Amino acid sequence: MKLYNILMIAGITLSSVFCATAQKYTYKTARNYEIAMLGVGSDGTKVFKIYTTAKNVEKAIALGKKVAVEMCIFRGLPAAGTVNATPALCDSKTEEKHSGYFEEFFTPGGKYLNYVNLTTDGIPSGQDRLKIKGGYKVGLTVQILYDNLRSDLEKDGIIKGLSYGF
Repeated sequence: MKLYNILMIAGITLSSVFCATAQKYTYKTARNYEIAMLGVGSDGTKVFKIYTTAKNVEKAIALGKKVAVEMCIFRGLPAAGTVNATPALCDSKTEEKHSGYFEEFFTPGGKYLNYVNLTTDGIPSGQDRLKIKGGYKVGLTVQILYDNLRSDLEKDGIIKGLSYGF
């Protein structure tokens, strides 16, 4: 009887471990970032400054690029000054339905980088690179090719076009 109980507990533990590792892609709202809208660029671009934290500067820069695109897709961009707020391109249902697409889209070096134009060159310095406890806080001025991102998500069948329903 003891052996049976031990085997049952081991089986339940293993199955819960396998279920926990097979998670779908979800936007992580617990990330530590800040955003400041700078304006709307030319040719359908959005320009903003994003601050991210990581253990080193290179990781913070890579995370900043990823979070900038995630903001456009899943959260939207805030209003600032004369710039109106931009709503998110996808809602949570769309994110869940197409989680495989977003997993591949946001892999390191993935397709999301096609929509990022950095307007700051090199490693940030001064106020854009602060040493904090446990790492660095890095600020990047980012230009996102918003209209291209939107049209590619429409083309891939992830979101509906603006003319849908007419």
